[in-house]
Amino acid sequence: MKIEIAESLIYSYLKHVEGCRIVQTNWTTSGNWTVTEYEKERARELFNKVSSSEHFSGIFKNNSFDQLIKQAEIDVLGINTAEETIYGIDVAFHSAGLNYGNKTETALRIVKKIFRTIFIMQSYFDENEKFNSYFITPKVNPATQVIIEDLMIKANEVINDDNISIDFISNEQFYSVIVDSLLDNINEEHDTTELFSRAIKLMNLDIRKRNLTLTAPKPVINRITSSKKEVNGMKIGQFVQHSFRKAFELNLLSDREINELQKPEYSKRVFNSNFEVLRNKNRPIEDEYGRKRYYAREIFCGNYHLTSQWIEPQWELLLGWLKKIGYQYKNNAP
Repeated sequence: MKIEIAESLIYSYLKHVEGCRIVQTNWTTSGNWTVTEYEKERARELFNKVSSSEHFSGIFKNNSFDQLIKQAEIDVLGINTAEETIYGIDVAFHSAGLNYGNKTETALRIVKKIFRTIFIMQSYFDENEKFNSYFITPKVNPATQVIIEDLMIKANEVINDDNISIDFISNEQFYSVIVDSLLDNINEEHDTTELFSRAIKLMNLDIRKRNLTLTAPKPVINRITSSKKEVNGMKIGQFVQHSFRKAFELNLLSDREINELQKPEYSKRVFNSNFEVLRNKNRPIEDEYGRKRYYAREIFCGNYHLTSQWIEPQWELLLGWLKKIGYQYKNNAP
C-alpha cells in the first residue's frame, strides 16, 4: 500500500495537536451505507447556498449535490470526540509546487475541494456540530495563493456559520502552523506507525543537529488552526463539561444560578449562547429543526443537559463567569 508522508504528517497533527481520538487516512465511503435525506439536509442547504452565490455560481459546473458526495474520499479524517468536532483535510505534496492548471483553475479547484469535504462530513457525520475543512500543501506559487486566499474570504462570507471552519495552509504557514505545532507535541510519543514522527526522531539521532524538535521557531500566527485556546490541554467543549462537573461538586452553583442558566436571555447575555446553557432532562435536546444541541450522554448539575454549542469566541465569557462563581483553576497549558 502506498504511504504518503504528507498524509502521515497530517495524521499525527490531528492526533497530537487537534486532539482527535479517531484519525484515518484515505477515508472513503461504503456502498452499503444508507444516508437519509434528513442526514443530508444540512449539507444540501449549504450546497444550494454556495451554488446560488455570485462568487461560486459555476464552481460545481454540472455536478449535482448527490454526484459530489458519491464515492466520497477525504485524505485525512479526524474526529475529536470530546468536542464533537470533525476534521476533513485534503493534502497535496508536489515538490515543484501545487498546480492544477492555470492560477485561477488551481484556486477554484482548491475551494471546490474544501466545499465538497464539508458536504461529505455533514452528510456522513451528521451527529457532529463543528466541521473543519482544510486544504494543506507545503508549496504553492505566491500569485496563486493570493487568488486562493481571496476566494477563501468570499467562501467564509457565503458559509457564514461559526460551526464551520475552512482554511488554506501553504508555504510559510505550512511549517509554522502545522509542522512547528506538531514538533512541539511529539517528543514523548512513540507510535512506530506514525512515519513522519519516526522520521523526525531519526533525524534527531544525528549528532551534528541535536534537538531538531526543540529548535523550531515559534512565530505568532493568527490563523484558524493555530488560534484554538486550551486550558490544561482541553479545548472549549471538553473544558466546559469538566468545569461544570467540578463547579457542581464544589457547591459553587447555587439554585438561583442553575435557574438563571436555564433562561435563554441570561445565557445569551452572559455567554453569548444561542441556547440556554442548561436544559431540564425531561425536555428534548434537539432544536426545532431536529439538530442535537445538548450533550446527551451525561446529566449535569443533577437534573440537566448541558448545551454542546461552544465556540472559540466564548472562551473569555466562560472564564469570566467561572471566576465570578468562585471556580479556580490552574492553566498548565502553554
